[in-house]
Amino acid sequence: MRTVIDTHPTESTPPRSAAVAAANLHDFHDLRIAVVFDDGDCLLGNGARAARAVSCLVEPLAGDRVLASAGADGRWHVLHILAREAGGAAHLSVPGADALALRQQRVSVHALEALELACAGDASLTSARTLSINARSLFCTVAGTLVEQAAQYVGRMGQYLLDARELLRLHGQHALITAERDVKVDGERISMG
Repeated sequence: MRTVIDTHPTESTPPRSAAVAAANLHDFHDLRIAVVFDDGDCLLGNGARAARAVSCLVEPLAGDRVLASAGADGRWHVLHILAREAGGAAHLSVPGADALALRQQRVSVHALEALELACAGDASLTSARTLSINARSLFCTVAGTLVEQAAQYVGRMGQYLLDARELLRLHGQHALITAERDVKVDGERISMG
């Protein structure tokens, strides 16, 4: 005689995974943020103080609707920002991290109106191949020293104006100045040779 064991749960006994999910569902709370403290923690609408989860990259603001959870240790965490009033700025950061790195085959940043990169310390932009800058106008302001080094330097301009307040020095193994029409050298004193 063959015995058949029914491994399918009855309607009165939900599958284990569904029971675990239902048991854990009450651990997640849809709440509003009342206050954001200086250290980054939040006061939730239920009165609990919550830290931001590492995976929650958007910095919370007062009034945000968030998904929060209390862990087994009783500490609350903001897991996700669910909704926010339209407008304003969103700030991305990783809580507790000293540095943030993006690693991907390709990374693109697109801004419809303005793009601003600012650094209080040193900044470096490096390319192993070609670095292209395309703009209608380019302004470069340096408070100290500007140093340019290149194996070859090629510049093409409609007009090139260079004004040095004190000393202008051009030096090379060979120097060539040509003009299709006029060459004008003007000075209080001109020394050649």
